[in-house]
Amino acid sequence: MKLIKTKEENLEENYLELHYDTIDEETNAVLDRLRDTLRYIEGTYEDKKVTIALTDIFYIETVDRITFAYTEDMCVEVKEALRDILEEYSKIGFVRISKSAIVNIYKIKKLQGDINMRVIIFLKNDEKLMMNRSYKNDFYARLNDLQGRKAK
Repeated sequence: MKLIKTKEENLEENYLELHYDTIDEETNAVLDRLRDTLRYIEGTYEDKKVTIALTDIFYIETVDRITFAYTEDMCVEVKEALRDILEEYSKIGFVRISKSAIVNIYKIKKLQGDINMRVIIFLKNDEKLMMNRSYKNDFYARLNDLQGRKAK
């Protein structure tokens, strides 16, 4: 399979195009991965029903038994429980960082160690989250897995 990337100025939205004669095993695997990342979740924002792409979510947290998904500019209340979201979407980059929060690994700008072996997570939207130390090993194992590395 060949991958061709072309930069186009002033596109309103990125898009992918697939050209094929037959869809082989390799192409099917790529399509399966894309299907997972192009999924959506429904919720409520300012008393209106909204649908947001999972790839737009920076992190999800539960506060007082209510689950919220945070995007660049919205805080959307979602009906799913945190554990159900994690179970359903962990393979596309969502990882638990505390009892009440999961983060989209692809929205992380950098990680920084903190006192008591905790980790500060700096997101691409300039928000900061705190990872509890009890989730640190699983987080790094998951990060290595998504990057195709073997855990040390």
